[in-house]
Amino acid sequence: MRHLKTKLAISLMLLMPAMSWALPSDREQPINIEADHAQMDDQRGVTQYKGRAILTQGTLRIEGDVITFFYDAERNLEKAIAEGDLAYYEQVHKEGETPVKAKALQMEYHAGKQMIYLIGKGHVWQNNDEFTGNYIEYDIERDLVIANARPVVIGDTEQPSTGRVHITIQPPGRKPSTTAPTTAPTTPAPAPLVPAPEQSGEQSYPTGTTNTTLNVRTGPGTQYNRIAAFAPNTQVVIITRQGDWLQVRGIANEQVVIGWVSSRYIDAQN
Repeated sequence: MRHLKTKLAISLMLLMPAMSWALPSDREQPINIEADHAQMDDQRGVTQYKGRAILTQGTLRIEGDVITFFYDAERNLEKAIAEGDLAYYEQVHKEGETPVKAKALQMEYHAGKQMIYLIGKGHVWQNNDEFTGNYIEYDIERDLVIANARPVVIGDTEQPSTGRVHITIQPPGRKPSTTAPTTAPTTPAPAPLVPAPEQSGEQSYPTGTTNTTLNVRTGPGTQYNRIAAFAPNTQVVIITRQGDWLQVRGIANEQVVIGWVSSRYIDAQN
């Protein structure tokens, strides 16, 4: 078992077999991975990258809080799993077309099958069309999307059904949708500090600072509705804790917001 705890920006052309992605030219490009932490288990054939992990190879881009690679005995890639809120995928599948983009709570790429599975809040942008569902299968070779609204299990947590599948098909000739997510530069300029609301009363609560764009929800879990998003470097007042979730008070879009956030993305100050 090997650990790398420093910031990573690694070209893995010689360390990993080339992945069989859709665009032929992508397979000829080096694989680059950036993360805060890496853990390599050679005996199990597993390599895991944690902390805003970003993988790029040619036009391919995968982002997640955690990206895990699984290999067979010959060191050929069997599958890659990206997890996060939300994991993100982007790649040009055909020359001259706009990139196919996707996001989900968990994203699995199966190399042999050339399949991508989006598990939990799945969303695919394919040319002009959009597909949303709690479970989505994307067949890369056949350019086929299958969406389902059924409940899914991520780790030990059940993600409830989204109720319905939603598909938007644009008329021929219409420009591609501009609502697909855009990724931030890998080395963004430091965000200005957004101070926390002033505390009143005799009790003083601890504070913290967001280390990324952070969704604020109505309850302690991703199954609760999103009500706002704190910008990076936003100071928040920590009101209470429940498991890995914090109830906080902070400023989003110049408004005071009280809600629940994941503690993984809060750097405690006092």
